[in-house]
Amino acid sequence: MILPIMLIALFCANQQEPQRIFAPGKPTGTLSHTAIHEASGLVASAVNPRWFWTHNDSGDKARIFLIDDSARHRATFYLEGVKARDWEDIAMMEQGGRNYLLVGDIGDNRKQYPYVTVHLFEEPLVDGEATTIDTIPKGGIKHFIFTYEDGPRDAESLIFDPVDSAIYIISKRELEAGIYRAKLPERYTGDTLTLKCVGKLPHTFITGADISPDGSEILVKNLLDVYYWKRRPGETVATALQRPAVRLPYVPEPQGEAIAFARDGSGYYTLSESPLGLTSRLYFYKRLTE
Repeated sequence: MILPIMLIALFCANQQEPQRIFAPGKPTGTLSHTAIHEASGLVASAVNPRWFWTHNDSGDKARIFLIDDSARHRATFYLEGVKARDWEDIAMMEQGGRNYLLVGDIGDNRKQYPYVTVHLFEEPLVDGEATTIDTIPKGGIKHFIFTYEDGPRDAESLIFDPVDSAIYIISKRELEAGIYRAKLPERYTGDTLTLKCVGKLPHTFITGADISPDGSEILVKNLLDVYYWKRRPGETVATALQRPAVRLPYVPEPQGEAIAFARDGSGYYTLSESPLGLTSRLYFYKRLTE
């Protein structure tokens, strides 16, 4: 199954040359913390400047890692009472003057699970002088349960849109990836929420996505390419993604899944897993134009 999908992605990649909006990627550091062996999601920290939150793929404990912009490990936080089935992406949400992390337990390779979960908790502030090992208490975590309106989907991409205060999940394996949307209720009673399909992407094998802090720019990646949209005033995420994407520079990585904007808008970063013991590096793509 993987080979045909990669061939399709390769065909799509050859349709357009990368645009000169961001510079080619340069490695800023190598992951040396052995516990981060399948980095699957990435998001820039809001309260720990120039640092990033990441996590492992399926099979790991329920924990998130904080790394700096040279890929050095700074902190590990365990989520009390949480089981990590197949964590695939992490996103940031600002609300009421506070910053929250959303972890998407949304992977489903065989499309066999009727529900997926997004865990929400306030972003920790870390003392930069020493490596932190701590726990997010059970009482500080909300668990939102979702079902897709058109049946189970495998997904690896999660964003929170600060403009319309909704989450978006992009499916992975369809020839045209589905774009799914749902609101997070302020008072959640545990009822199952519905992810509604609001559009399609003419790309496949989507492994990561991010949105800029102001919601004006969107990144989506697969194993071979990075796609970019500049959002127009009044445009929804779904509408923006219906327009042709701009293809951006990308250094192919071993099982590269994670992507994130720099918090200050200076560029974007990618991070890969470490399959078969291969080296995982943090790459930075500097913005060239506004």
